[in-house]
Amino acid sequence: MLIESDTFIATIKENDRLRDDAAYIISAIHKGEITGAYASSAALQEVIFWLLKENRAAEVVTAVSSLLDIRNLEWINVSKEICLNAAALIEEYQMGPFDAYHAATALSMDGRIISSDHIFDKIKNIERIDQKSIRLK
Repeated sequence: MLIESDTFIATIKENDRLRDDAAYIISAIHKGEITGAYASSAALQEVIFWLLKENRAAEVVTAVSSLLDIRNLEWINVSKEICLNAAALIEEYQMGPFDAYHAATALSMDGRIISSDHIFDKIKNIERIDQKSIRLK
C-alpha cells in the first residue's frame, strides 16, 4: 500500500492532528509490522516543497534522509507510465499534481493508499485507507 505524503508531513508538523497516527504507521513499517508499504518518489519532492513553503529549508536534508532510511519502505520512481497516468488523473478528477502522482503510483502497484485525503475516494480502482484506522487492525 502506498504511504501518501500527508503521512510523512504529519510527522514533521508540530501540531498536526494526524501526527501520532502517522508516527505509528512509519514506526510499524520500519519494524516490519506493516508489510508491503511503498511510496512515490514524488512524496520526497512534496515534503521538500512543504518545508520550503514553511521557511524550514535547514531541515530538508535531515527530513529527506530520515524518509529514505525507513526500513521496509520501497520507493517507487516516477516512470513515463506513472507520469502519463498522473496527467490523465489530473484531467479527469481535477486533482493536484502530487495527489495524481500518488494515485498513479498506487494504480501501478496494488491500488491501496494510506491517506486522510478524500480525493482518493473518487478515483476508480483506488482503495483509500485512513491513517486512524491502521491502529485498529
